[in-house]
Amino acid sequence: MGWAGFAAIAATLAVARPAAAEVSVGDRAAELVQVVDAKGRRLSLKRLRDRVVVITFGASWCEPCKRELPAFEKLARGYEKKAAKVTFLAINIDSDRAKADAFIQKAGLRAVVAGYDPAKSSVDAYDPPKMPTTFVIRGGVVRHVHAGYSPGDERALAAVVDKELTRL
Repeated sequence: MGWAGFAAIAATLAVARPAAAEVSVGDRAAELVQVVDAKGRRLSLKRLRDRVVVITFGASWCEPCKRELPAFEKLARGYEKKAAKVTFLAINIDSDRAKADAFIQKAGLRAVVAGYDPAKSSVDAYDPPKMPTTFVIRGGVVRHVHAGYSPGDERALAAVVDKELTRL
Protein backbone atom coordinates (compact mmCIF):
# COMPACT_ATOMS: atom_id res chain seq x y z
CA MET A 1 0.00 0.00 0.00
CA GLY A 2 1.32 3.40 -0.93
CA TRP A 3 1.24 6.63 1.05
CA ALA A 4 -2.03 7.68 -0.61
CA GLY A 5 -3.82 4.51 0.57
CA PHE A 6 -2.33 4.82 4.05
CA ALA A 7 -3.35 8.49 4.23
CA ALA A 8 -6.93 7.64 3.18
CA ILE A 9 -7.25 4.98 5.89
CA ALA A 10 -5.71 7.27 8.50
CA ALA A 11 -8.12 10.08 7.57
CA THR A 12 -11.11 7.73 7.81
CA LEU A 13 -10.03 6.48 11.23
CA ALA A 14 -9.44 10.03 12.46
CA VAL A 15 -13.04 11.10 11.77
CA ALA A 16 -14.79 7.80 12.51
CA ARG A 17 -16.82 7.85 15.69
CA PRO A 18 -16.00 4.94 17.96
CA ALA A 19 -18.88 2.50 18.26
CA ALA A 20 -20.78 2.81 21.52
CA ALA A 21 -20.85 -0.32 23.59
CA GLU A 22 -24.31 -1.65 24.29
CA VAL A 23 -25.15 -1.55 28.01
CA SER A 24 -25.35 -5.03 29.51
CA VAL A 25 -26.46 -6.68 32.74
CA GLY A 26 -23.93 -5.90 35.47
CA ASP A 27 -22.88 -2.56 33.98
CA ARG A 28 -23.08 0.65 36.01
CA ALA A 29 -26.19 2.57 35.01
CA ALA A 30 -25.32 5.87 33.38
CA GLU A 31 -26.83 8.99 34.93
CA LEU A 32 -29.60 10.65 32.91
CA VAL A 33 -27.63 13.83 32.22
CA GLN A 34 -30.04 15.83 30.03
CA VAL A 35 -33.34 14.03 30.62
CA VAL A 36 -36.15 16.20 32.01
CA ASP A 37 -39.74 15.53 33.03
CA ALA A 38 -42.82 17.28 31.61
CA LYS A 39 -42.20 20.30 33.88
CA GLY A 40 -38.57 20.63 32.81
CA ARG A 41 -37.08 19.18 36.01
CA ARG A 42 -34.00 17.04 35.55
CA LEU A 43 -34.52 13.33 36.21
CA SER A 44 -31.80 11.65 38.24
CA LEU A 45 -31.03 8.00 38.81
CA LYS A 46 -28.88 8.96 41.77
CA ARG A 47 -32.02 10.14 43.60
CA LEU A 48 -33.66 6.77 42.88
CA ARG A 49 -30.89 4.49 44.19
CA ASP A 50 -33.14 3.07 46.91
CA ARG A 51 -35.69 1.92 44.31
CA VAL A 52 -35.98 -0.48 41.41
CA VAL A 53 -35.99 1.69 38.29
CA VAL A 54 -37.48 0.54 35.01
CA ILE A 55 -36.38 2.67 32.06
CA THR A 56 -37.79 2.23 28.59
CA PHE A 57 -36.58 4.17 25.57
CA GLY A 58 -39.06 5.00 22.83
CA ALA A 59 -40.41 7.57 20.38
CA SER A 60 -43.65 8.56 18.65
CA TRP A 61 -42.57 6.82 15.42
CA CYS A 62 -42.02 3.48 17.21
CA GLU A 63 -45.01 1.17 16.69
CA PRO A 64 -44.09 -1.37 19.44
CA CYS A 65 -43.62 1.55 21.86
CA LYS A 66 -47.25 2.53 21.30
CA ARG A 67 -48.31 -0.89 22.61
CA GLU A 68 -45.69 -1.11 25.34
CA LEU A 69 -46.44 2.12 27.22
CA PRO A 70 -50.09 1.37 28.12
CA ALA A 71 -49.04 -2.09 29.33
CA PHE A 72 -46.24 -0.59 31.44
CA GLU A 73 -48.64 2.06 32.78
CA LYS A 74 -50.96 -0.70 34.00
CA LEU A 75 -48.02 -2.50 35.59
CA ALA A 76 -46.72 0.70 37.22
CA ARG A 77 -50.18 1.46 38.67
CA GLY A 78 -50.20 -2.00 40.24
CA TYR A 79 -46.88 -1.35 41.96
CA GLU A 80 -48.08 2.11 42.97
CA LYS A 81 -51.13 0.57 44.71
CA LYS A 82 -48.81 -1.74 46.66
CA ALA A 83 -46.58 1.24 47.58
CA ALA A 84 -43.66 -0.74 46.14
CA LYS A 85 -40.32 1.00 45.68
CA VAL A 86 -40.46 0.95 41.88
CA THR A 87 -40.18 3.87 39.46
CA PHE A 88 -41.03 3.52 35.78
CA LEU A 89 -39.43 6.03 33.39
CA ALA A 90 -40.40 6.30 29.73
CA ILE A 91 -37.67 8.29 28.01
CA ASN A 92 -38.86 9.80 24.76
CA ILE A 93 -36.17 10.63 22.23
CA ASP A 94 -38.29 12.59 19.74
CA SER A 95 -36.61 15.80 18.60
CA ASP A 96 -40.03 17.48 18.27
CA ARG A 97 -41.45 18.03 21.78
CA ALA A 98 -45.01 18.40 20.42
CA LYS A 99 -44.83 14.90 18.91
CA ALA A 100 -43.40 13.57 22.17
CA ASP A 101 -46.15 15.23 24.24
CA ALA A 102 -48.91 13.87 21.97
CA PHE A 103 -47.38 10.39 22.13
CA ILE A 104 -47.13 10.47 25.93
CA GLN A 105 -50.65 11.88 26.31
CA LYS A 106 -52.14 9.21 24.04
CA ALA A 107 -50.43 6.52 26.15
CA GLY A 108 -52.28 7.88 29.21
CA LEU A 109 -49.23 7.95 31.45
CA ARG A 110 -49.83 8.81 35.08
CA ALA A 111 -47.81 6.26 37.06
CA VAL A 112 -45.02 6.07 34.46
CA VAL A 113 -42.85 9.20 34.56
CA ALA A 114 -42.36 10.67 31.10
CA GLY A 115 -38.83 11.86 30.43
CA TYR A 116 -37.69 13.86 27.43
CA ASP A 117 -34.27 13.57 25.85
CA PRO A 118 -34.27 15.50 22.56
CA ALA A 119 -30.45 15.74 22.68
CA LYS A 120 -30.40 11.92 22.87
CA SER A 121 -27.70 11.96 25.56
CA SER A 122 -29.26 8.99 27.36
CA VAL A 123 -29.50 7.06 24.09
CA ASP A 124 -25.80 7.68 23.57
CA ALA A 125 -25.08 6.44 27.10
CA TYR A 126 -27.33 3.37 27.05
CA ASP A 127 -27.08 2.49 23.35
CA PRO A 128 -30.39 0.58 23.16
CA PRO A 129 -30.23 -2.01 20.37
CA LYS A 130 -33.79 -1.16 19.22
CA MET A 131 -36.86 0.79 20.21
CA PRO A 132 -38.24 0.10 22.68
CA THR A 133 -35.55 -1.26 24.96
CA THR A 134 -36.15 -1.65 28.67
CA PHE A 135 -33.52 -1.56 31.42
CA VAL A 136 -34.14 -2.60 35.03
CA ILE A 137 -31.77 -0.90 37.46
CA ARG A 138 -31.23 -1.50 41.16
CA GLY A 139 -28.53 0.11 43.27
CA GLY A 140 -27.10 1.91 40.27
CA VAL A 141 -26.44 -1.34 38.39
CA VAL A 142 -28.24 -2.67 35.31
CA ARG A 143 -29.95 -5.90 36.38
CA HIS A 144 -31.97 -6.72 33.24
CA VAL A 145 -32.17 -5.60 29.60
CA HIS A 146 -34.94 -6.42 27.16
CA ALA A 147 -35.01 -5.21 23.54
CA GLY A 148 -38.32 -4.88 21.72
CA TYR A 149 -41.87 -5.44 22.87
CA SER A 150 -44.46 -8.13 22.31
CA PRO A 151 -47.75 -8.41 24.20
CA GLY A 152 -47.08 -10.30 27.42
CA ASP A 153 -43.54 -8.97 27.91
CA GLU A 154 -44.87 -6.99 30.87
CA ARG A 155 -45.50 -10.26 32.78
CA ALA A 156 -41.86 -11.27 32.39
CA LEU A 157 -40.83 -7.75 33.39
CA ALA A 158 -42.99 -7.97 36.53
CA ALA A 159 -41.18 -11.17 37.52
CA VAL A 160 -37.82 -9.39 37.14
CA VAL A 161 -39.02 -6.35 39.12
CA ASP A 162 -40.45 -8.55 41.88
CA LYS A 163 -37.12 -10.40 42.17
CA GLU A 164 -35.21 -7.11 42.38
CA LEU A 165 -37.60 -5.74 45.01
CA THR A 166 -36.68 -8.65 47.28
CA ARG A 167 -33.04 -7.54 47.05
CA LEU A 168 -33.55 -3.94 48.17
